[in-house]
Order: sequence, then structure tokens, then C-alpha cells
Amino acid sequence: MLVSGELVKFDSMKNFRYISPLGSGGTGDAHLFKDETTDMLFAFKKYAPKDGNNSDDTYRRFVDEIKILFNISHNNIVRVFNYYLYSEAKTGYLQMEYVEGIAIHEFEPSFWKDWEDIFKEVIYAFEYLEEKNILHRDIRPANILIDKNESVKIIDFGFGKRLEFEETGGESVFLNWPVTQWPNETQLEGIYNHQSEIYFIGKLFQNILRAKGEVERFKFNHILDKMTKLEQYERYASFNDISQAISEGVISEINFSGTEKDTYKKFADALVSHISYYNDKYETINDIDSILNKLGTLIRSSSLETFIQDNSQLIRCFIKGSYAYNNKCDIEVQHVKNFYQLLVRLDPYKQKIVLDNIQTRLGGIKINITDDDLPF
Repeated sequence: MLVSGELVKFDSMKNFRYISPLGSGGTGDAHLFKDETTDMLFAFKKYAPKDGNNSDDTYRRFVDEIKILFNISHNNIVRVFNYYLYSEAKTGYLQMEYVEGIAIHEFEPSFWKDWEDIFKEVIYAFEYLEEKNILHRDIRPANILIDKNESVKIIDFGFGKRLEFEETGGESVFLNWPVTQWPNETQLEGIYNHQSEIYFIGKLFQNILRAKGEVERFKFNHILDKMTKLEQYERYASFNDISQAISEGVISEINFSGTEKDTYKKFADALVSHISYYNDKYETINDIDSILNKLGTLIRSSSLETFIQDNSQLIRCFIKGSYAYNNKCDIEVQHVKNFYQLLVRLDPYKQKIVLDNIQTRLGGIKINITDDDLPF
């Protein structure tokens, strides 16, 4: 009988057939294997530090990669399935999703996918990592793949790092950056943070687009220009800011119907007009499923009403934190219901555009800073 807390060991062996080498990264070499039971292909990364640097520190980084990958789940980030550690020998293996594709700089636009689509997928993937407080640290073309379905896949977290809640950067690990000039915080102070990753992603796209003669046709050059400012304060503060910048104006350009635009506008106007100000910091809610669940609960509890009876319940669907709001019951339940139904039927990409536009509107509300937070 199993006892809670008991350590259970599985001794059953699994056999994998070796297929071919795949390449090497910062802390290991990758090889392709086939699972003889499921007939599935997997990429196995063996811990094999370069230049004979088989130290406790580099082994710890390999273990850190395992911890990072087991805590993330995103369509544009490589999936991890299992790991096998041999701590006495300071080595191990990471079993990952096999991405059949090409490096990003080898991509050629098709009828289905252009450079703007690829750019957006990369930004959304790094926005997700940013939300999880994870730095990639090895941004180069070989680590951003385009799979056979023309979807972006971020790989190789050999020097990835999870940031503690209060941490904003850390000591840098400099690898094969695709640039000749680093951002000032990295060059002058040795700091590497999410804004540094913004810089390197921007430079990577500028280099690729320039080499392919695609610069003039690319729609987001103004975003790349701001991403690649040498001074940190001139750059975007976060990948979420870039995501919102991508979405600004897009709602009128990508086949939203007149009814959909009207539904969005009536709801956004009602929501924003009922928030007077934020008390100090506030945090937006980015999880679409969470927003839909909360809106659904609100609609059910208001099903016999003409107007929403608790405006704060609606506001809490989109933001966390303290705020002042107008409690007048004049937000029509039908407007909220129409917006909910709009979100439900949109595909994930359009859902994100709508949410980004809502967040942009919410970001325009003033923040009331209390005297208690001032130094003197």
C-alpha cells in the first residue's frame, strides 16, 4: 500500500533508437532518438559543457534548464517530456519535443506566414517568459526555430535564469550575440535583464530583415527602432508593452467586422469610464481563460438585471490592485454579454489583440501615488 510521502522508484527501462546528431548549445549537445514503443521522435540534450568547463556551476545551469522547462507551457516554446540525471558524474539528459524545422534566419515568407507573423509569435513567446520571470540569455538565430507548420519554437535554455520576485537583472552570461554593439546596461554595467532581451530580439530581426532585403516591407520597423535603443530608458519597458504596441490600430486592420468593433467599443468605454484612478500599483490580468470565467460568473449573477449591480466585480475581471471607481449602476448587462460572446468566438490571436487594446485603454487611467510611498 502506498504511504503519503513515500519515495517510489520506477525501475522499468525504456529503449530509444539513435537517429542522428542535431547540434550543440551552451551547455549540451542534442541528438535525435526514436521511442520504440510510441514511434515518436524526441530530441535528447546531453549535458556536455564546452571547453572542458565541467564545473559544479555549469552542471547547476543544466539542472536549472530542467526546472525552467518543466514550469513553462507555451505553443511557441519547446516542450520537455523527461529528464535523466547522473549527479555523481555531473552529467544528464533532457528529453524534449523534437522540432523539425529551420533556424529563423532561413525562413522564407509564404502565403500563410509573413515576417510580421513570425515577429508577433516571437514577442508573444518572450512575453510569456517575462510573465514567468525567466530570462533566456542565448538569443541567436539557431535558438529560434520555425517548424514544419511555420510556427515559432524557442529552444535551448542552457543559460536560462529564473528571476526572484524582487530581482531585475543579474550577472550576465555572454554568448554568441548576433550584434556588434551591446545595450548600455550590458556594455557599461554588466547588467542583463528583460529589457536587454528586448534589445537583442530587436537586433536579431533587424539583421535578418536587412540580409533578406525585407526592411522596407516590414510593418513594425518603428517597434524595432524603439526595441534597439542603446539607452534602457528609451526602450520598451517590457515585452507586454511591445505586444500592446503591435495591437494598437490593428483592431481596425485585420478583418474585425463593424459589429465586433462596436461591441468592443461599447464595452471598453463602459469599463474604462467607471475607473476613477488606481491607488499606487495595479496589475493587469493576462489570462484569457481567467477573464472569461470571471465574466461568465458576473453575467450569470446579473442574468435578471438590466444593469451590472457591482461595477467592481467587472473591473476585477481585468485588473488586480486597489482603485477608486464609479458605483453607479449604468453598465448594461447586454454590453457585457455581447463582449463575452465576442471573446469566446474569436481565435486566440484575435482574443489577444482585443485584450491588448483593453489593457492599453486601462493604462491611460491615472495612478494616485500616496504620500506613504514617497521618501520624504
